[in-house]
Amino acid sequence: MAIAAFVISLVLLGGAADPTRGWLIALVALTGAVAMRLRPWAPLRLRPALDLRLASFALAVLLLAGTVDATRDWLIAMSVVSGLAAFMPRVVSLDGGEHRRHRRWREWPESHEWGNVARRWE
Repeated sequence: MAIAAFVISLVLLGGAADPTRGWLIALVALTGAVAMRLRPWAPLRLRPALDLRLASFALAVLLLAGTVDATRDWLIAMSVVSGLAAFMPRVVSLDGGEHRRHRRWREWPESHEWGNVARRWE
């Protein structure tokens, strides 16, 4: 979805589509879904990302609300922020990183301990 928001912002910047209300609503919806990290298996569990994804969402809301005009300068800013949010979202992060549920590499058993792990599976 972040890449789709980036493509829409590039289309608006290139002039292939006018920055009308419909395109800006689509941009806000996509960046909002990315910023709130919506998941289909847990639709009511919002986990807002405090990084460039939220900045992209805030800029899209400002464009939709009319607080800033959708001029070339603001569309360039939107393209840059949404591109960074799509491909490098954690360059600027305020939430300290996600807590992952999977095992990290340093938690895996050493190579000489794998025999003990295999014996436990028998």
